[in-house]
This record gives sequence, structure tokens and C-alpha cells, in this order.
Amino acid sequence: MRSGVRIDGAGGVSWQVQAALAGIGILVGSYDLGAISVAFAPLRDQWHLSSAVVTTLGTATLAGMLIGSLVTGVLADRFGRRQLLLADFVLFGLTSAASALAPDFGVLAASRLLTGVAIGMDFSVVFPYVAEQVPTERRGRTMAWIMWAANFGTLGAYGLGAVFLHADAVDGWRISLGLGVVLAFPVLLLRRKLDESSEWDVARLADVRAIIRMTRRQLRPNRLAARAAATFLYQVGDQGLGLVLPLLITTVLTTSAATGAASATAVKAVTIPAATLTVIGIDSIGRRRLQVIGFAARAVAFGVLGVLLLVVGKSTAVLVGGLLAAGCFFGAAGPDKTTVIVPAESAPTEVRSTSQGVSQASGRLGGIVGVTLYGVLAALAGPGAGVLLFAGAAVLGVVVSAAPFGGGAALRRSA
Repeated sequence: MRSGVRIDGAGGVSWQVQAALAGIGILVGSYDLGAISVAFAPLRDQWHLSSAVVTTLGTATLAGMLIGSLVTGVLADRFGRRQLLLADFVLFGLTSAASALAPDFGVLAASRLLTGVAIGMDFSVVFPYVAEQVPTERRGRTMAWIMWAANFGTLGAYGLGAVFLHADAVDGWRISLGLGVVLAFPVLLLRRKLDESSEWDVARLADVRAIIRMTRRQLRPNRLAARAAATFLYQVGDQGLGLVLPLLITTVLTTSAATGAASATAVKAVTIPAATLTVIGIDSIGRRRLQVIGFAARAVAFGVLGVLLLVVGKSTAVLVGGLLAAGCFFGAAGPDKTTVIVPAESAPTEVRSTSQGVSQASGRLGGIVGVTLYGVLAALAGPGAGVLLFAGAAVLGVVVSAAPFGGGAALRRSA
């Protein structure tokens, strides 16, 4: 049993360092997702694409993440965590370079698909690895800290994107994506210090078929299926919005791409204090309560903004930014953390990465639905219709999270 405050790996590296070295990849992956969203507006103008077409770059990234999450989850449960935590950043560095140098839309879309695979790999392995390295009583808060740090990745992408696009309106997006290559190398070097999970080594199953059989048992009501549904609904409005946020602001407020990126930075800045509150209160307040409140408040903020944009068409920057910030705040203060943490905490060690991969894959499917339907709805009825989609997903998130037969029961057991 893990009962101490400090646990050292075979190489004498503390559990705090092990968790940080694993978790830094989530920050870099979050940066990349923000960087491609910053590229939407300039690419739309340079390559003469519609908003619906340019947002398929986000869809391609999320599709890759879905594939990477599902496949890597099983592989990590069969062959171990450490090697996959190294391999995913080799792939990430190569595909980030290909994205930055892409000569046309087709090459960029293919590169984004593969970059998504690398990020999805990381998300399906990092949190199971951390759960197995950290003392049981510290797991939730440690994973919340990792997600807290990830907010800086998105903020950094928006902020640096604004700077790069202001300096070079034509190729600034390439610099943003290319920075991912620079970030990948230190992560790869640092992760070489990681130990393999001894908990996994003791509990691992003999073959893939045994892993799949055990995972299927986890899909029973009140368990993995309910958690995956909550992750799906959250990511409809989180990655769906995150990937179109600079474009949405640029469209609604009729600003430049650089100004849209800078405004998105201001909106997303609220996720830092929100995530800090989650770190402080995740154990005392509880997973279920945080998730329900977060979904409910998010639904109100996005619902009001969606109706406002549909009825009025235009609004002030303060009102638009304030409602977007409110929705982002309550998402970051609840389901953004709980939908990631709970699967890694509650799944058995033998199928922890596979279960995390299923939950993460459902989230990427939600992101695909969010960014795709936003593009369609915005083209048909304007951005307000797309924002109402995000509000509707949050309403359903409340239902799934609070239901005694579904996510609510699963969250109570994890708290």
C-alpha cells in the first residue's frame, strides 16, 4: 500500500518529479490545440477557405486524438507506460514540424491528424501513470494540478499567436505551430528519467484479449460508460469552443485575426483562478458537486450568449467576452478536471489506461461533434446557433452527472 508522503522510483526520483515530468506533456498538448485554433482565421483568408472548411483542421486533430487514445490505452496496459510516454513525443515533434511547413491544406490536415494521434496517446497514458506513481490520498489533487498547468498551454498559444500574427500576418501561424517542435525536445529528454510503473508491472494482464474483456465489464451502468458520456458532453463545448474561440470572436466582433487571438487569451485567462479553486476544493467539495455546478453554470452563460447573438446579431465586446469567460470559468472549475481525474482514479490498474483511453476517446468524439456542428450551425444561422449547441451539451452534462443511475453514482464512489 502507498501510505507515505514521498515515494521514490528505482532511480531515486520522487513521485512529485515523476508526476511533473509526465504531466508536462499535457501542457504542451494543450498549447498545440490552442495554436491550431489561432491559425483558423488567417488560413481562411490566405487559402480562401470557408469557416466550415477551415475548422475541419480541428476535426482532424480531434480524430487523431480519438485514435491515439483508444489504441494507446490498450498498448499501455499490455506493454507499460514509460515507452509510450516517450514515443508519443517523438511523433509529436515530427508532426508539429510537418504542420508548420505544410504547403497546402491537404498536407496540413494530414499533419494535424497525426499530431492529434500523438496528443491522444499522451492523454490516455499520463493520468494512469500519475495515479500509479502518487500516494492514493494525493492522486486527485496531483492530477488537478496537472490540468491546472495545462491552462497555461492554451493561454500561451493564444497570447503568442497574437504576437506572431501581429508581427507577421501571413506566416505567424506557422511560427505558432513550429514552436511545438521546440517544446517537444525538452519534454522528450526529461521523460527519459521516468521509471516504469511498478503498480502496473505487478497487476498487468497477459494479453490484449484479457484487457478488452475486463474493460467491457467496466462499461456496465454507473461505471465507465457514464463517465465517458460526461466527458463527451463536456468536450462538445470545451474543445469545440476552444478550437473556434479566436475565429468566433473575430467573426462576432469583426476584428483582425491577431485581435481575435488576443481577446481569446483574455477570455481563457479566467481558467487559471477557476482551476486553482478546483485544486483547493476537489477533495473537500467533491467530484460530483463540482461537476454538476460547473455544467449548470456553463449552460446558463452559453445559453444567454447564444440567444443574444441569435436575436441581436451583434453585441459589445464586454458582454460577449464576459459571457464566454463565465462559461470557461465554470467549465475549468468543475468538469474540465473531474472528467479526466475520475476515470484514472477509479479504474482497476489492469485496465486503467484502456479505461482512460475510452473516456478520452469519447471526449475527442465530443470535440469533433462540437467543432463540426459549430461550423455548420454558424454557416446556417450565425455564431449564436453554434454557442447554443455548447449550452445544450452542458445541460445534458448536468443530467448525466446528477443521475443516480449514471454519472452521479460513479462520481460519488470516486469522491
